[in-house]
Amino acid sequence: MRHTDENPITPGVPITPGVPAGGAPAAPDDALESLVRARLAERVGTALSESIGRDEAFHELGIDSLDIVTVLADLERECDVERIADGELWDIADSVGALVRHLSAHGRLPGEAR
Repeated sequence: MRHTDENPITPGVPITPGVPAGGAPAAPDDALESLVRARLAERVGTALSESIGRDEAFHELGIDSLDIVTVLADLERECDVERIADGELWDIADSVGALVRHLSAHGRLPGEAR
């Protein structure tokens, strides 16, 4: 069955569930969260990486900016995301959830076609 809801932004263009207005499906959050936690574990250890709440601030846990810059650089490369400016680090990468949202909005899972 086809989804035929009208797109309020572009009348006449049907809305496809799971596909943003730009047309490319967003990367699945669960897979991105697993990737973020895996890269974070390489810097801070698996126990801490797995115990962090999704929206718990890294700096409140003692995770420093060097760790986050390194993790973010790896994720940007793997997910084909444009590098963020240094001044935006804590706005974009202050928690697992923030990283997942940023990567989901601007990137793709490794191996996923764009």
